[in-house]
Amino acid sequence: LFRPVASPEIEYRVADDVCRGEFPSDGWAPAPAGTEWGGEGKYCLTRMSFTVPPELEGRKLFLRPKMGFYEALFYVNGAAYGTFTTKIVQTGHGNHYCDMFTMGAPAGTVFDLVVEAYAGHRIPGCMPLQQNDYTDFRYTIDGADVCERDEQIADFLFDLKTLCELAEHLPQDSFRHADVIRCLYKVHRTVLYSPDDADPEEFRSRLAAASPVMKRTLAVKNSDSVPTCGSIGHSHMDTAWLWHIGETVNKCARTYSEALSMMEQYPEYMFVQSSALHSEMMRLYYPELFERIRDAVTAGRYEPNGGVWVECDCNITGGEAMVRQFLWGQRFTMKYFGYKADSFWLPDTFGYSAAIPQIMKKCGVDYFLTTKIAWNDTNEFPYDSFIWEGIDGTRVLAHFNKTHVISDAEDIIVYADRDIKQKPVAKTRLVSYGYGDGGGGPEFSMIEMARRIADCDGVPKTRHMSVSAVMHTLEKEITEPNVYCGELYLELHRGTLTNQHTIKRNNRKAEFALRDLEAAIVSRALARREAADDTLSNELWEKLLKNQFHDILPGSAIHRVHAESRAEMGAAIVTAGMRTKALLDEGRYGFSLVNTLSFDRTGPIVIDRAPFEALKGVEAQTSYETFDGGRRYIACGIGLPAFSSRHFSPARKASAPSVFSFDGDALETPFALVRFAPDGSIASFVDKPSGRELVAPGGRLNRFAMAEDLPEAWDNWNYDADTVCRFADAGKLLSREVAVDDGCAFVLRSEYAISAKSTLRQDMIFFASFPEVRFDTEIDWQDDHRFLKTFFDLDVRSGFARHEIQFGSVLRPTTRNNSLEQAKFEVVNHKFTDISETRFGVSILNDCKYGISVDSSGDHGCSAGLSLHKGGNRPDDEGDHDCPHRCEYALLPHVGAFSAESVVRPAYELNSPALAVSGNSGFSIPIRVGAPNVIVESVKPCEDASTAFIARLYECEGAKTVCPIELPEHTVAVETDMLEEPLGTAPVAGELTFNGFEIKTLKVCY
Repeated sequence: LFRPVASPEIEYRVADDVCRGEFPSDGWAPAPAGTEWGGEGKYCLTRMSFTVPPELEGRKLFLRPKMGFYEALFYVNGAAYGTFTTKIVQTGHGNHYCDMFTMGAPAGTVFDLVVEAYAGHRIPGCMPLQQNDYTDFRYTIDGADVCERDEQIADFLFDLKTLCELAEHLPQDSFRHADVIRCLYKVHRTVLYSPDDADPEEFRSRLAAASPVMKRTLAVKNSDSVPTCGSIGHSHMDTAWLWHIGETVNKCARTYSEALSMMEQYPEYMFVQSSALHSEMMRLYYPELFERIRDAVTAGRYEPNGGVWVECDCNITGGEAMVRQFLWGQRFTMKYFGYKADSFWLPDTFGYSAAIPQIMKKCGVDYFLTTKIAWNDTNEFPYDSFIWEGIDGTRVLAHFNKTHVISDAEDIIVYADRDIKQKPVAKTRLVSYGYGDGGGGPEFSMIEMARRIADCDGVPKTRHMSVSAVMHTLEKEITEPNVYCGELYLELHRGTLTNQHTIKRNNRKAEFALRDLEAAIVSRALARREAADDTLSNELWEKLLKNQFHDILPGSAIHRVHAESRAEMGAAIVTAGMRTKALLDEGRYGFSLVNTLSFDRTGPIVIDRAPFEALKGVEAQTSYETFDGGRRYIACGIGLPAFSSRHFSPARKASAPSVFSFDGDALETPFALVRFAPDGSIASFVDKPSGRELVAPGGRLNRFAMAEDLPEAWDNWNYDADTVCRFADAGKLLSREVAVDDGCAFVLRSEYAISAKSTLRQDMIFFASFPEVRFDTEIDWQDDHRFLKTFFDLDVRSGFARHEIQFGSVLRPTTRNNSLEQAKFEVVNHKFTDISETRFGVSILNDCKYGISVDSSGDHGCSAGLSLHKGGNRPDDEGDHDCPHRCEYALLPHVGAFSAESVVRPAYELNSPALAVSGNSGFSIPIRVGAPNVIVESVKPCEDASTAFIARLYECEGAKTVCPIELPEHTVAVETDMLEEPLGTAPVAGELTFNGFEIKTLKVCY
């Protein structure tokens, strides 16, 4: 398709990093044919100067480098201008082998052309036991060609390819198919197939003779009844996956500059880019490219779908963090591109929470698009255009579009016609074409093919449209769509809920550390009557939001990505804690216990690494050395009011008489009669308030079990159904001792071997004043391809378990009656899973675990299996061995059914412990809610930097509630959306009415 017209001289320079357009002046060397360069992670700059000769004046010219590389960025006169890629890579970038550098220039024009090539890096692979063959990442430079495109050959090729696809995919008995066959027969009789063996002039004259025949056939228009296809170029860009985040910056520059180059060559072409963070990367590192992107946005050619900051994981990301993903994405898009995104573009994450529709709507986003549900391993999702209803009743229009396609006749016929499941409902589908995952985007050939099928009989009517325009069109035409209520559960990649423990723990701890920090910032600002300074928290929020990307938080990336995330988020948690204490510490005598929750704390106070041994005036308290050498303080009976603090004086440690009785095998507490099995698990647990035996016949509580975990595919992602039946008891008790036995708590310390390689230490904590039993656990994990769970075999009969998600909970079946239920053998929970009858229930709480199974179809009652570890090691071949791994989970029996008081509040108290600071803190947030089932999830500084704070509240039981709201006299509160834009002018007057699981946002001016 491209013929060389010149061969410029090349000089080259090898570097360790990209230049971002600032090219060095020294270190260059001539690059004769056969010059070698490379090395893992290396970059090679090749530079050439080209002066347009008279015979090429005004001609469209391309550069074709003849060198090996993984992928490359093309610079023209110092500006990023496109990408060169090779199709022989780990992920599909396409084959961008020849890039345009001028649409036509006067003779004598000088072009400075630079190719910045990347050698690549080691990628172990993604499949279980995969062993990739590696080279030394070395390549040769064999010059470069300045080329022209042979338009006659290109035109003939794309016409012929389109006709061949029509011949293959049109109904064989249709008249249109017959027309295409007749056309192809005429072409066959006209053209020559071997140009090397033919006279060049005759070969081209025959092409010229065949061309009108093909164009007449392709020019036959469609009828008005055919389906329509909105088409847009796209390149799915993983913020990190088989490459680290720093390389993503480079990938974005290559891909987005290529998109602009395609726009210059094809006036109809449009491109959609997702993730506001990627735009921010361009703004920071490629400002000239960013400004050209902004120009293309203004022209309506380039759609930065900035609905969210990154394409985040939607299972594990917490509620407030999910809001911030939208808030940050929308504010960036409004600031730099001048509009508000109306579509949530999320093709590739591993399940979609039922809280999303409400969050979308309250962030100004009306439409949801994804492709991933098509990957289900058990059941086919029945719709592709439908209404999605969330847990609170909010509805959004959802559309399952297609990505990673070609936009030729074959793909459009298949995906925009035959593949549409409910043709009476809608006849429009969005196809986003182009290579992706690691960038690349559409090749020019895809746009050429799209041109030929725009209105071609036999193919859906196809035209370039923005995602927003397609969704508006779909909304107008859709007829009696089905309503799908609840989560969009992905029947695949269930292991991502558990893989990479530290990343999961850091996420939960960071979300709560930032919650505390923002509360402290607001409290300080209120005390000083000044605007709250969100710079203290925004820097850390950016790190958290970035690390919630759907291959970082799920633990499905290469080792470098995981290592960088662990380091960055670990430091962020420490920094947040230090900043919070700096804001709350008064530095005077004594200590304060700070309650950052919106309700009075009634459970035990548990503080790790407390700065004191004991406090005056506390009757039941203890402190002890934990198994990792830290110091933990526990107090029972301390009342800490909502959003307040209490000051205490230090005291010598006082011991109260024990209220526990232990004989080595059995323990009596104020709340339970417990008998232990020889392996250290609980064989019997009688709840004293109800008289109920919790342990199902033949079952146990806190029973460790392990199975070999070798999925069919996608090692770090998948946890397959055939693994479930392979779990076998794994806990071998090595030692056990009583660490604490007094009037406050009883702590039983155990050490287990859970395999030949891995061990586990655990403190089982019973409280004197509360029925909860905590399991403070440290795992030295050295296993690969093993899955570890702790099972609680409960004598509680319920066909459904309640699992917490963002801003609420969902009921999922515990039965396995059909394929839909059977596919949900592993599901997500956040802080709790509750299994309740109408008058009694048991909750499993946790502080950093997300995967759980609840199955009542087996032989051990209703068995809840909290997932503790998954040992996948592809693409991270170092596995999850950054030990030790710490987690805490709890067993909580409760008399009565599920409620905020019995389950939700204790789960918050486990995850958000009271803070211990020096002096008399004075911490206070002046808002009180009068309904126990309404939780203030967060308080934060206002985005507009005014003397106001934002309070985010939600109803947590699923019950419509009138909630009294108490605010100081001098404050005025108005309700806003989640972007903090007022919903009206009337101030909140004493109470708010919540629908079940409704989220409300208040702006409180002080």
